[in-house]
Amino acid sequence: MLVTQQPVLKRFWYPVMPLTHLSFEKPQPFELLGQKIALWLDADGQPAAVVDRCCHRTAQLSKGVVVNGQIRCPYHGWSYCADGTCGSVPQLTAEQSIPASYRVQSYLCANRYGYVWVCLDQNPLLPIPEISEAENPDYRLISEFYHRV
Repeated sequence: MLVTQQPVLKRFWYPVMPLTHLSFEKPQPFELLGQKIALWLDADGQPAAVVDRCCHRTAQLSKGVVVNGQIRCPYHGWSYCADGTCGSVPQLTAEQSIPASYRVQSYLCANRYGYVWVCLDQNPLLPIPEISEAENPDYRLISEFYHRV
């Protein structure tokens, strides 16, 4: 087994991209420990992360759009909330409710130090690391670069 495939690694927080790379309109793709995720800003401006596959026809959610804080699939227009629940299915009538099984895997996601942090497990081993200098006004936080590999 590759070192990067050890299950315990999913229980840590990882800074995946600067918060400035996310928007209210277009989701961003990212791959973390082999897991493809879609990232966006919800209606409250908080980062959100879900698996990058729609539960309906497995289209890439990162190729969709963000509408009212929900990520919308580019294929049939299903929308998902930050917790992975399906918020809208255009093909359903107003009288039909959305089944609970219509959902995608969501991940813990947070904004800290100007970066989006993601944990692939719902029970992280440790909190996001404390970097006291990053929050101290006597210091200046300089992001050197962001390069997607």
